[in-house]
Amino acid sequence: MDVLSIDSTGDHTSVASKIGDDLLSISVNHKRKSRPDWQSLMQNISIDSKDLSNFDLFVFGQGPGSYTSIRSVATFLKAIALTQSKPLMPISNLECIAFEHTIFNTEDQILHCAILSDIKSEAYYAEFNFVDGSLKNIGSEILVNKIDLEKIASKDPDAAFLGNAWDSVNEVNVNLDIKSNAATLIELALSKYSKESKYRPEDANPVYIKETTYKKLNDQ
Repeated sequence: MDVLSIDSTGDHTSVASKIGDDLLSISVNHKRKSRPDWQSLMQNISIDSKDLSNFDLFVFGQGPGSYTSIRSVATFLKAIALTQSKPLMPISNLECIAFEHTIFNTEDQILHCAILSDIKSEAYYAEFNFVDGSLKNIGSEILVNKIDLEKIASKDPDAAFLGNAWDSVNEVNVNLDIKSNAATLIELALSKYSKESKYRPEDANPVYIKETTYKKLNDQ
């Protein structure tokens, strides 16, 4: 299956393609409110408009994250997927971070993923369980504050803490630099893909946690 993926989390954008066994990707850093030229990025991995019909699946990181960036990516790929009559799969950016970690860390473990929102005292958070080579989401993706993250870390010090929101945590297994990216989105999408699912472009939407499901751990 040939796949094209775009991921944009606000200040970092990546584009990747997998054609046969060949995986190519490019990433750029930019200002949070800037929108990269995705067509130019695709050309850097030898993809132009005439190649789009050759892809079997399109994928994007649906958030949580910078809603403006994610919405722009979703709109861009929706138009392509609809024009080409191809499926479009949205993937959680937090799940992508967890999946990236398990590629290089195959032992069973609990994974706490948290990335900063546009307000530095808040973070998007989700917990995952990696057992017998399978990654499972535990609970919902929620918005928490930094104090909540410190409580999580103190209760589960042997777990892995992934993402840039754990900067005030002193646990051993912390990876602040890990990010979602288009190449990992492709591998995750292929692991989740089901022929029975439609992946209709019109149903592929960004996730915006802050407006609808703001929660604190103490409220659960």
